[in-house]
Amino acid sequence: MIKPLPADCSMYEAVMQNISGSDVSVAISYYGRKYSFLRVYRWIDVLADNFSAEFKIKKGDTVTLCMPNSPAALLAFYAANKLGAAVNLVHPFIPPESLKESIEKTQSRLLLIYDLYKCGHFDFGVPTLVSDSSYFMGLAAKAYYKCTNKPAATGYEHFEKYLKNRKNAHTSAAKFAKDEPAVYLASGGTTGNPKIIAHNNEVFNALCCKAEEFLSEPIENYKALYNVLPIFHGFGLCINMHMCMLMRRTNIMCIKFNAKMSAKQIVKERANILTGVPTMYLKLLGEKAFTNADLSHIKDVYVGGDRTPQKLIDEFNAVLKRQGSSARMYEGYGLTETVTVCLVNTLAHHRENSIGYPLSETHVMIVRDGSEVPVGEVGEIWLNTNQFMLGYLHETQSPFAEYEGKKWLKTGDYGWLDADGFLYFKQRIKNMLKVSGVPVYPSEIEAAALEVEGVKKACAVGIPDKVKGQVVRLFVECETGFDTKKVEEEIYATCRRKLIAYALPKEIIFEDKLPVSLIGKIDRKVLEERK
Repeated sequence: MIKPLPADCSMYEAVMQNISGSDVSVAISYYGRKYSFLRVYRWIDVLADNFSAEFKIKKGDTVTLCMPNSPAALLAFYAANKLGAAVNLVHPFIPPESLKESIEKTQSRLLLIYDLYKCGHFDFGVPTLVSDSSYFMGLAAKAYYKCTNKPAATGYEHFEKYLKNRKNAHTSAAKFAKDEPAVYLASGGTTGNPKIIAHNNEVFNALCCKAEEFLSEPIENYKALYNVLPIFHGFGLCINMHMCMLMRRTNIMCIKFNAKMSAKQIVKERANILTGVPTMYLKLLGEKAFTNADLSHIKDVYVGGDRTPQKLIDEFNAVLKRQGSSARMYEGYGLTETVTVCLVNTLAHHRENSIGYPLSETHVMIVRDGSEVPVGEVGEIWLNTNQFMLGYLHETQSPFAEYEGKKWLKTGDYGWLDADGFLYFKQRIKNMLKVSGVPVYPSEIEAAALEVEGVKKACAVGIPDKVKGQVVRLFVECETGFDTKKVEEEIYATCRRKLIAYALPKEIIFEDKLPVSLIGKIDRKVLEERK
């Protein structure tokens, strides 16, 4: 049973309490090395002492982390939180100029980057530490890493030197007010324009304490989670990293997803929970080290970040069942404005093709033209939850609205609810097309295309048309060895069978590889800009 946490508890203070009663001793498993919770706690405290003494980091400051999943990122995050500093998390592939802009926007006092970050010796305007990604690895993994990777960030102080003790320095945990930011996360916002989102400690702690609502078994049956989602993403930070620390479960860290290596890690380390994006699971299905292994240790599998083809869910579930696992792949829904997931399919609440059932203290309303619509009708998804962000940094625009005395987040997504409260996704409003004035949803076109054998990825975009205003262009990436002409014929046949006439693609373009964004989603914007 999970004990409740006080509302004013920081994330650092939360992890120091064993609210789940766990007896798991290993906090981090990282490429052949394991580190205990006691050792990790000690490192965090020493690092906080050094951040305070050497860089004068204090309550109200900001520390920026440009890091992949690694022990260094975890230690720096909680050390800054202990001192009362906000942590600005950015993508580890962000260009140096953009990183400097983020540092300036958040008024950061310290920057931590990793050895492979491609910046040379760029002047970020603040003290900069570089972490050796192999420092915490086992000997074999470290040797392989050193042989196959050349440092790209040079001339900076080494982060790991600050894990050593200091004399007469014992900082106490700072207290955050409810309206003080603890985390900054980058987001497209509900309108698709880049923004920096501020969150307090309470929303992260509260979501982790809901673990028993979405886990399929009693929490004492879980020992380890495989962590491949990046910490700059709300789910990777909250559910993967913070929940493992808070519940005292082992965080099996992966700095970069590699299907072959990840398959072996998942099986060898006997991970109980897998979290990831659709492309990760698709690649795992191609690895015999995973598909032919004993998977009985896997208890839950969660997928998000992009729409997941039903075909992938069915295939992955079939492998799980065949290899002895009771787990099933579940989709969820959330936004960075709500930290991450606030609706999710679970063993207790599951409906095929839905994107989830609300977690506690989360309510969903479907709105069109400013009013709530009846069950089954499509409109904008509005959320009321205890996971709201503090707001957008340096932005006056607000995605919130008042309706019948409650505060609601206007998500910018179209969807509908069934009579039992399950949510079904239609489309990002900004991605919706209008063909001859009729709403057309690219997600439905893509789902139809993905049913066709041989289709690996699909993306539908609108192109200008003098008569209809817009028509549909469908980009397709095929699996190896398939005849594109036959695939094209089958896509058209499937679309005619499943979609309204307005949604039928005007043309289908086959690509060797569809462009993807930094987090692995198909880059729709690149395809929309093609003439």
